[in-house]
Amino acid sequence: MTEFSFECLSDGSGSFDVIFIHGLGGDPRATWTVGSAIECWPDWLQTDLTQANVYLLGYPTDIISTWLAGEMSLYERAKAVLDHLAARGLGKRPMAIIAHSLGGLLGKQLIRAGHDAPDEDWKAISTSCKLIMFLGTPHSGSSVASAIGFVAPKLSSKMTKLLQSDNEHLDELNEWYRNRDGVKTVVYYEKLPTRGIQIVSQKSADPGVAGTVAVPVDADHLTICKPASRDATIYLSTKRHLEKLAGQCAALLPLHSVDASPYQFAQDDYIAPTSDRRTLQQKLIDAGKEHEYPLANDAQNRFAQNYMRFGLHTSARRLNDILLAEVKQRFETHVYHAKICQGEPEKVSTAALQSEVIDPIVNKYGAEYGATPLTVMQAIYFLAEQCHIRWDAA
Repeated sequence: MTEFSFECLSDGSGSFDVIFIHGLGGDPRATWTVGSAIECWPDWLQTDLTQANVYLLGYPTDIISTWLAGEMSLYERAKAVLDHLAARGLGKRPMAIIAHSLGGLLGKQLIRAGHDAPDEDWKAISTSCKLIMFLGTPHSGSSVASAIGFVAPKLSSKMTKLLQSDNEHLDELNEWYRNRDGVKTVVYYEKLPTRGIQIVSQKSADPGVAGTVAVPVDADHLTICKPASRDATIYLSTKRHLEKLAGQCAALLPLHSVDASPYQFAQDDYIAPTSDRRTLQQKLIDAGKEHEYPLANDAQNRFAQNYMRFGLHTSARRLNDILLAEVKQRFETHVYHAKICQGEPEKVSTAALQSEVIDPIVNKYGAEYGATPLTVMQAIYFLAEQCHIRWDAA
């Protein structure tokens, strides 16, 4: 392979992206395919998890070998991949990387290069990466040398001196990655030897990320990335982690029904204040809730930061608008007019807030879109700060 390839297994309309990265000597499809079967397991994933856009990244198989031979650095190759992904529009949605063997080094370097890049599109790709799964990836110099010797024995003699001793670049890259916030790391390593050789051991497979446990798999280095069925450990685990990622992302709804027609109802502008211009603090004071202000202000700030980050014309922004609209409607109907304006005790209003606002919204949006009671309370305080709701009947 002399050029990059990037195959999308769906129409690209999903709400988060999954990129499969093969290793040295691998293939964008054959790496993930059992035997002579035509279908590879990322195809199963695309069918079973329709919210995901599943991509197979292909790159020249000499990327890592030429880096090791001193012809091009891993960093330079990672920049080339970043530019390719940016040109494909990646970085606009949450992203997961699933990497086999030495492809995991490219995945780590890709995240690092994007983080340090002045290019905002490259930086967005790095920031959007929320999960990386390493399948038999060697993270230390000596383990990389073993993998190189197995996959590309002709390079072995050239690489031994560079890799058997501590390699500063690999050590620095791994040190940076293990301190990286915001990325969930999942590690699997093979328990079976490959042609009599243990390619990647538990020790070499573990990047040392706090809270990450390297999980053994009854497979060798070549089959760890080839689950034989949907009941295989690697497939079930991958699907589980991606489902959790989907649930934790608060803005995963494509909202095709909203995008489908140019004729839409007018949407509330939750940034523009209404006639009640009192601040959140003043509203809480007037309602006898001044003690809530420190937590309330922090909550509304968190919601506002995420809300503004989505931009004006995105599916994520529209999902948040739908959430705000439902919170506002339920609060005004079941809490403000029905309880507060009727002079009911605060404990009655609080109970109605829980049963008529928080619980039904979490039940509706929790499992699929990650809404929690905290999400709803943040939305309530945000609406109060933006002058859309209040707690006193004045």
